[in-house]
Amino acid sequence: MKKLLLWACIVLVCFSFFACSGQGTSSGAAASDGVAKQRIAVSLPPANNSWQAKIRQVIDQAVLLHPDFEWTIKNAVDDDDQLNQLNIFLNDNYDAMIILPGNGTLLTPICERIYDSGCKTVILDRAIESSKYTALVMGDNYGCGVAAARLLGKLLNGQGDIVALHSYTGIPIDVQRFDGFKDTLTKEFPGIRILVEGDGEFNREAGLRAMTNILPGYPHIDAVYTQDDEAALGALTAINNARRDDIKYITGMGGAKEAYERFIAKDPIYVASMSYFPGQGADGVEMAVRILKGGTFPKDTVLGSVVVDSTNVHQFMNDAY
Repeated sequence: MKKLLLWACIVLVCFSFFACSGQGTSSGAAASDGVAKQRIAVSLPPANNSWQAKIRQVIDQAVLLHPDFEWTIKNAVDDDDQLNQLNIFLNDNYDAMIILPGNGTLLTPICERIYDSGCKTVILDRAIESSKYTALVMGDNYGCGVAAARLLGKLLNGQGDIVALHSYTGIPIDVQRFDGFKDTLTKEFPGIRILVEGDGEFNREAGLRAMTNILPGYPHIDAVYTQDDEAALGALTAINNARRDDIKYITGMGGAKEAYERFIAKDPIYVASMSYFPGQGADGVEMAVRILKGGTFPKDTVLGSVVVDSTNVHQFMNDAY
């Protein structure tokens, strides 16, 4: 009797194991009705600042609304790693890719190859140097530069000397932001001069380093234009460390929570951020889904920016990162 019960238990366990194994899918590769899911890969640069960390969080949440697709989402560790990552994605024959290029110049050729392969290609946040993509979803980077120039131009009454901190000098997003700033100064505020340029990248350490190196060579500076809030916070630390009271204003971009908290406290120097938000990650996800489902869509979607300062910061605190 005991042997009979033992064999019955073994049979039951084996049956349960094979039944459960037959119901499972590999990373969502096939739907429960047996139809293979379409596959979407998401390639992101390093999550080495709060903006990038937030956009990853937004994307992770957005894909949960679309379980009928198979998703692969990866952050690279650097530009070369993202290039390798995209080559792997290309060879894996995804139906669509969402690509936030850390360096749009470096990654333009691989993005073109992905598009030419027939993969639906959504470029997110930072443009590439080509029109070979299915759709582009990005913030108004040129407009951010325009808004910063007009703000500082008015605050300085059209006269003054400014330091400009780039964001990885020469990549497309940097060129767009800087061109918007420089073009507007030239046209509307010719009495304002850019004394020197540095690179604040997209992080506090680079902003601190760039501003620390610049300050000793320029005994009088009226304002500092930066292209990222994290870089602006680093530059502001350098200004405070050097006890420089000649610098009247600094501006940033992006929408960092610490920057917004300074606006609430009415920081006398850090006056504004030209902001658009990581929420566009969800727009990129929805765009890829719409494309694969055969919906209509614009090739280029440019999301407007807003000037956030002490007068309106409370409206945007929920969007800060």
